Amino acid sequence: MSSPLSIAIDPVDRAKAFDAFSAKNPAWAGTAHLDELRANEYRRLDDNDHVYLDYTGGGLYADSQLQEHVAFMASGVFGNPHSGNPASVEMTQHVESTRDAILEFFNASPDEYCVVFTHNASGALKLIGESYPFRRGSQYVLTADNHNSVNGIREFATARQAAVHYAPIEPSELRIDRDALLSILGQVEAGDNLFAFPAQSNYSGVKHPLSLIADAQELGWDVLLDCAAFAPTSAIDLSEISPDYAVFSFYKMFGYPTGLGCLIAKHDKLRKLERPWFGGGTIQIASVAACDHFMAEGPPAFEDGT
Repeated sequence: MSSPLSIAIDPVDRAKAFDAFSAKNPAWAGTAHLDELRANEYRRLDDNDHVYLDYTGGGLYADSQLQEHVAFMASGVFGNPHSGNPASVEMTQHVESTRDAILEFFNASPDEYCVVFTHNASGALKLIGESYPFRRGSQYVLTADNHNSVNGIREFATARQAAVHYAPIEPSELRIDRDALLSILGQVEAGDNLFAFPAQSNYSGVKHPLSLIADAQELGWDVLLDCAAFAPTSAIDLSEISPDYAVFSFYKMFGYPTGLGCLIAKHDKLRKLERPWFGGGTIQIASVAACDHFMAEGPPAFEDGT
């Protein structure tokens, strides 16, 4: 095998070439802040000769994120948020303030929405799949370009004898066939029916019209919006689009930490979910003698473990 081609460029020649390029393209200077951001926060890209182009699988963390998190962890003593000692109370306060910040960032009123922390977007989708009250006569409709974790919800639906339908994608533009979708949604019977689609397709990168949320809701459907690929590069105003459930991955948005996502759900739609089990932190009390339990109120009932 031949060795990779390597061309040495004299630094003086490089500088001259850049000056010539800048003179010919004066608008280039308008993005100088991006060069500064790269040099200050993502220097490892240049140090390791990387060109990073993954815009759906995961964002890159900034150096300052790591530094601030280390400083945060080193400055305090944080305990299990399910307990009542001072270290746990402080951790609980951080958790709750983070919920508030997330709702504010996505312009979601706390009177209408709440935040459930999950391991990732897939964890949020699994939570909905296992807890949504699918029954005989229910329907689960999804588009053909969903993430695998959205496709996986069909296993929960079919196990409970709900019908599953795929809305077609137009081959030429890889966009949702709106007329075909509305035809499928229009055949709904009263009951618990869920429609799921991605704000941005992991498959094609297409951004679907978010007006489909209102279209489906007017026909009596609960709507699950997968925002995992969309949120890293696009603004989301939940007060405007008003999905019943929306899932996010903070790893995809910020690159750090991994293992953290969330489900943002309307309060009444969260109460609609029926958990098939209980675990640490999800209950108020569990009785061994009576073989009974009482679930916690609100989001903690859906957050397994610490």
